[in-house]
Amino acid sequence: MTIELVLVTIVASLLSGLFGVLISFRFYERLEKRKLKIETAKKLIGSRYDIGSNDFRSAMNEIFVVYADSSEVMQAMENFWEVLQIPIQHRALNAADDKLLILLKKVCSDSGITHPKHINDAFFMRTFNAPQQIQR
Repeated sequence: MTIELVLVTIVASLLSGLFGVLISFRFYERLEKRKLKIETAKKLIGSRYDIGSNDFRSAMNEIFVVYADSSEVMQAMENFWEVLQIPIQHRALNAADDKLLILLKKVCSDSGITHPKHINDAFFMRTFNAPQQIQR
């Protein structure tokens, strides 16, 4: 074996390993970003029944970091925030619900969370608030 052949083999091996590491890192980075988005979406949707709750506030405060790469989510969050700044007696009847619905849908879409066609807008806004004690 000549030195040139050995050097070519070593360089090819190093480049191959480096290429593999870079591809693995890129896929890992994308996976972690998606996991963060899904976690924020779960927190946001799970606490939508009480927009004054700490969980909902926390999820809303995470959006601008976690979804910074999505102009649609950022715009939907901005629109929702603007509606909430209007006193209740001066805003349209369902304005906040409408903007929240759009935000939830954009968050789900950007997170890669799909839902069946039979789940409509009313389903997004429906919450489960069972009475403290169920009569038997």
